Amino acid sequence: MRKYELTDSQWEKLKDMMPSNNRPGRPWRSHRQSINGILWILNSGAPWRDLPERYGSWKTIYDRFRRWQRDGTLTKILTLLQLNFPAVTAAETYSPVTAEQNLSTVS
Repeated sequence: MRKYELTDSQWEKLKDMMPSNNRPGRPWRSHRQSINGILWILNSGAPWRDLPERYGSWKTIYDRFRRWQRDGTLTKILTLLQLNFPAVTAAETYSPVTAEQNLSTVS
């Protein structure tokens, strides 16, 4: 497990609440991989285009972030993990110092 990524126990708490892909076409990328990418961005404060390739396309992860932000899924995820990201509405301006403090409290 890398820095800012979900532990197995955190993923177990989340996996049943994740939305399903009922649309035709290409299957979605792993929700866990997407969440890890989102957490990396929120904690690092980096721009979306700097997202490491191991999380997939920055555009795909950004689109999922925006979709989950609009439909409330992101708030549910962060609440369940007991993470507080006050700038989720403007992730590009989030302070990585505060994010690291928040993430260090998660067990």
